[in-house]
Amino acid sequence: MKEFIYMCMDLIEYTVLGCLLAYLLNGMIQERFWWNRHMKLTSIILCLQFVIVRLTVSRASWAKQIIYGKDMYMVNSRQSIIPVAVSICGTLLAGMILYKGNRIKLLSLITAFYALLELIRFTFYPLAVKSIGGIADYYNCLLLERETMTFEQYQQVMGRVEFVWNGMMSISAVLFMWLCVRRYKKYLLYGGSGRQGRFYESFDRSKEAGQLFVPALLGLVFAVMLRSILFYYEKEVFNIVDEYPELNVIIPILSLLCMILILLSVKILGEVETEREKRRQAELHQSRVKDLEDYVRDMESVAIQIRGMKHDMKNYIADINVLLAQMASGDEKAGEEVRHYVDSIQTSLQELDFIYQTKNPATDVILGRYVRLARQKGIAFSSNFIYPQELGIDVFDLSVILNNGLENAFEACEKEEEKAFVDLDAKQKGNMLLLTIENSFSGTLKWEGEFPSSVKSGSGHGFGLKNIKSCVEKYYGRISVQVKEDRFHLTVMLQGKEGFDDRN
Repeated sequence: MKEFIYMCMDLIEYTVLGCLLAYLLNGMIQERFWWNRHMKLTSIILCLQFVIVRLTVSRASWAKQIIYGKDMYMVNSRQSIIPVAVSICGTLLAGMILYKGNRIKLLSLITAFYALLELIRFTFYPLAVKSIGGIADYYNCLLLERETMTFEQYQQVMGRVEFVWNGMMSISAVLFMWLCVRRYKKYLLYGGSGRQGRFYESFDRSKEAGQLFVPALLGLVFAVMLRSILFYYEKEVFNIVDEYPELNVIIPILSLLCMILILLSVKILGEVETEREKRRQAELHQSRVKDLEDYVRDMESVAIQIRGMKHDMKNYIADINVLLAQMASGDEKAGEEVRHYVDSIQTSLQELDFIYQTKNPATDVILGRYVRLARQKGIAFSSNFIYPQELGIDVFDLSVILNNGLENAFEACEKEEEKAFVDLDAKQKGNMLLLTIENSFSGTLKWEGEFPSSVKSGSGHGFGLKNIKSCVEKYYGRISVQVKEDRFHLTVMLQGKEGFDDRN
């Protein structure tokens, strides 16, 4: 009966811990199998794996014989490392089967979970040993020295004490673990800022995941070291905390410090990423302000030209009337002058018009600006872009993409001595918009992560592609950069409102 009760207690504890493990990984890593879309089977399988492995190594006779020998009795604390290692390996194997994506991220999360679990146990360990030791000494005194209770009574009382003590330790450890896992995941999702941040997305990168893996691994190694030296049994039990009483304070403090380090690492990295995002947003707003300023300047230029044309038109009309009168009197040269005047007026009117009509004045101005720049620098420029009004994409987001993409393309073409060109291609299919900017390129690139680094020095440079990415991510899109032979390709895919509605 006693063994059955303890097995039920272990089953409840392992089930709760397995649920916490599944909670930590749920939503943080992409599930591999399609059947998880409507049912949380991945989380259920992960939880079951944890429970089965834990029960097997702690309750199965054959497993205990392998770990502890024929007597199935732990003679030193070093042997307790094996069940923990088996559980970690089982969880890693299940994780690699059930989840896909960044393996370092998966390893970091699982290591953090087991590190916190082990450190919590060692935080309570000296207190637990002291408390159960004190209770045992008290009842030993009643049994042997005072002789106020029989041996049967002693066994019954110690059985109840053991049951209550184990229950309290398990409940305390599980509650503390729940608080730590909940806080850890909150920092992952919100970056320690109290609001949804981008650290969760950056955590997909190996660098950030690796930075969180190191403190988790440190905590786990510290716990393994404690398990290897805590006690051993020869003729009598040797317990390190009995031999060195100061460890009753040092071990909990170091365990707590390791736990704090694990939690603070994810919080600090999250706050750093939040600050990076603020800087990216500031650069994005500056880019939009610059685009607006360029738009205003272009419109002012057009307005000035219109006013100038209006002012000159009176003189043109007066001169044409005089020339027409001369033509009526038979002056042949007057006819040639009239044609010259008309051609001049037509040329001036064409300069006021935008070559590319994109169905939006803001994008008309942007393309008009780069048409003039192409003429000045001798760059062949072509475009078939039409503003996709029905997709509901903010024109300022498109302006950021077009301005930064075309600016980079023209800067690259300035280094080309001949056959410099920039092509802007736009294709719309359903609720998807695909933009491709292609330009001539014969140099070399240095890459920083997924994007080439800027060759310009000083502040304000190197944010073009990052600004484009910030806009693209608002529409669940993608950005791709490729260099093929003597051409540079920037491809941007955007998803319109229909795609957002499908997700809700």
